[in-house]
Amino acid sequence: MRCRTKRTLWIVVPVCVVVALIWLAFAFRRGIVAAYCEWGITCIIASYAEEHGGQPPSEWDDLIGYEYHTQYLPTPRTIEYASSHVSVDFQALADYHSGRTDELPDDVIHPTRGLTAHWINPKQQLERYFRDGELPHGAFTREYADTLRYYAETYPVE
Repeated sequence: MRCRTKRTLWIVVPVCVVVALIWLAFAFRRGIVAAYCEWGITCIIASYAEEHGGQPPSEWDDLIGYEYHTQYLPTPRTIEYASSHVSVDFQALADYHSGRTDELPDDVIHPTRGLTAHWINPKQQLERYFRDGELPHGAFTREYADTLRYYAETYPVE
């Protein structure tokens, strides 16, 4: 191999490795945020259904006002921010609740950003809630959520 080719490889290969590691770090971070959004939205959907007689939400706008019903929704605690990180199949939720389907699809709530391989399984949690009424871990009642909202708005962290 010529000396010039070796020198080029000694520059190109490490640069490619560094770029790949940086991309992986960003994708991993975005995947963690998406996983928290996924779990937070799972808790919020269960809290919404708890207050509406078991009826699941039909669109993202139905979830506005439920941002403090979970500890897992990352900052900023908005439904708009969460909807930019995860996708929800609201029609599948309605079909499962009405009995038109026997189980929810695996991607009823799934991340749209970052690495999607993680430990969150919203399908099982939502099926357990709609079947047995068991709220997912991290879902708060209305009274506790209102207290959290009060403290967050009264004493904001800058």
